Amino acid sequence: MSKRYKSELILDFLRKNSNKEFTIRKLAKIFKITKRDYKDFQKTLSTLEKKNTIIRKGKKYHSQPIYKKIIGTFDASALANNYSFGFVKTDKEDVKIFDRDCLNAYHNDIVELIITKRNHRGATGKILKVIERKNEYIIGNIYKLNGKVFIIPDNPKIDNHIELMDLLVNHDEYLDKKVTVYITNWGDRTNNILPKGKVAEILGDANDPNIDFLSVLKQYDLPKDFPQDIIDESLEFQEHIDSTEIRKRKDFRNLITFTIDPITAKDFDDAISFEETLAGCKLYVHIADVSCYVEVDSPIFKEAFERGTSVYLLQNVIPMLPTKISNNICSLQPDKDRLTVSIIVEYDKNFTATNRELVSSIIRSDARLNYQQVDKLFERNENREIEPKIQEVLLKMRLLANHLTQKRYARGSLDFDLPDSEFEFDENGSPVNILRTIQTESHLLIEEFMLEANQYIAELIAKKCNSAIFRIHEPPDPAKIGEFALLVKSYNYNLNFAHKNQNLALKQFLNSIKDVNHHRVFDSLLLRSLMKAKYSYRNIGHFGLALKSYTHFTSPIRRFPDLIVHHLLKQYVFGWSIAKFSLQEIKTFAQRSSEMEVVAMNAERTLGNLKKNRFMKENIGKDFKALIVNFNNKNIFVELDKYPIEGFIPLSSITDDFYQFNNKKYFVIGKRKSRKFFLCQQVQVRVKRVEHNIEFELIK
Repeated sequence: MSKRYKSELILDFLRKNSNKEFTIRKLAKIFKITKRDYKDFQKTLSTLEKKNTIIRKGKKYHSQPIYKKIIGTFDASALANNYSFGFVKTDKEDVKIFDRDCLNAYHNDIVELIITKRNHRGATGKILKVIERKNEYIIGNIYKLNGKVFIIPDNPKIDNHIELMDLLVNHDEYLDKKVTVYITNWGDRTNNILPKGKVAEILGDANDPNIDFLSVLKQYDLPKDFPQDIIDESLEFQEHIDSTEIRKRKDFRNLITFTIDPITAKDFDDAISFEETLAGCKLYVHIADVSCYVEVDSPIFKEAFERGTSVYLLQNVIPMLPTKISNNICSLQPDKDRLTVSIIVEYDKNFTATNRELVSSIIRSDARLNYQQVDKLFERNENREIEPKIQEVLLKMRLLANHLTQKRYARGSLDFDLPDSEFEFDENGSPVNILRTIQTESHLLIEEFMLEANQYIAELIAKKCNSAIFRIHEPPDPAKIGEFALLVKSYNYNLNFAHKNQNLALKQFLNSIKDVNHHRVFDSLLLRSLMKAKYSYRNIGHFGLALKSYTHFTSPIRRFPDLIVHHLLKQYVFGWSIAKFSLQEIKTFAQRSSEMEVVAMNAERTLGNLKKNRFMKENIGKDFKALIVNFNNKNIFVELDKYPIEGFIPLSSITDDFYQFNNKKYFVIGKRKSRKFFLCQQVQVRVKRVEHNIEFELIK
């Protein structure tokens, strides 16, 4: 009988017996397969399995149920962190895909899939085919092994090495180079066949620390420079402000006004002022009026839409707007007249807001302060680096900010104790130290005032605009937050939603954590259990801030949605523009802004990881104290105490026992000796290998 006929016959038989499973020997017996035809029969079953027409579960086969095919985007983040699965993000949900069912899909590929299982933890599926490749070009470092040449991709989410077909081992001039590779064959995960490619471009020496920046630019297709027509348009703007423009605005140039930013900041898009009144006090939040210069549908506006956001890549910035705008005419520099949009909030003696107002304005900043200067003032009640009159204003502002913080916490706003990484570099650009940043009181003061402004503007555009752009944060998925609740229960923490507002329940849980190391672990795990904030035309509130309406308004120099909100205010509140954004335009702006925010975040994280890897390569063989921060079936994940650097310990490398992850009790335990590893446990590790991720070996 022909192969085609055998396939149809097998498939027909299994479909008629869809409630049963059969071993290959049982099927061979049913179809009276001779020894001579047995291998051919095995190949036929394997072909049917690859075509997803039948399913093999262990050693048994059964027919493929008729599933609805859906489209989604493959997310390999979990695979990159040595988990045995990835996810496909669809319009409705995230579908877990185990590595055996990923085909040869890679991060961000558009795929067709089916859902094969659904339970209280969510959906599990299988990828049927890759519809669109998103990683035709991959950047990485060349190395050779066993007579073949490969690259290690810079992006750990490309979770395989790439075999290079156009280079021979004796081409030593390519070794240790950073290259761009064009993928010619995506391989086969199931049979451990690596993707293959050809070198498209040599970017430079992989050992040069400055190559990391170029690598990230290429990887995320970030524009290094502005087109000449955009630069030419920006140069036409004059710093001088016409008297006609000034007469249209409230003049706040006599107010004591200042900016507070990081020491390295170059663009200043927000400034603050403060006045005591007979009734209480007034807070002024002044935001650069970028919309006055970047008009709708102008070339600069269209370029800003494409970029979506400024991207901060350690020592470098890829700005959303040309330097003439971002660092000059719109930057609220000291002793220069600047056009602004101002929020004025009046408070009584108890710091309860009694009135809020939005005005177009002009200001003249008195000082450019940094966070360290303000923190020093708050610690000592004095800092001679700051003018006495500004010191006095700041100490009064401090009381208001503290009240706003307490009010925000009381309504259930969530704050996470998750420090960022701060790098110190030598003159060649190599990292020599990596520090943990902490949120100080000066950061919190600015954050509270910006939240106050953004919240008011969100309420205003919700009332006034036919359609508007909001910053939304959806409530957590019940399954994910339920799993998190079970996890923390294993560690004697209570997270009970039975009779409480979800925000307050989570806030109470966070407040119950007293140990700094426990905060390092559980704050991060909780954050991963929550939804991601994004931009939307739908005003559904912000869960993390416990607000019914929220938007971004305070950073129009570096964020496109803020610029859109400024134009909405001109259209609907000030009445300076007859033309209005359509709902479709707002949807497009929101979607693009969300997409580019993710690109920027990933680019910034990738560069940080490249620098951390470069730093840790200098520490191979050295021992460090570390904290256990997570587990999966293959690894223990740790974060170093000395540096904000994570890595993994393969369970298979701990040779005194056979260790398994207990996902119900959330610990790792040895099968024979019952030695346990817990979250938040201190361990001693040694740096073993640095590739995509940092591999440690357990010392004790």
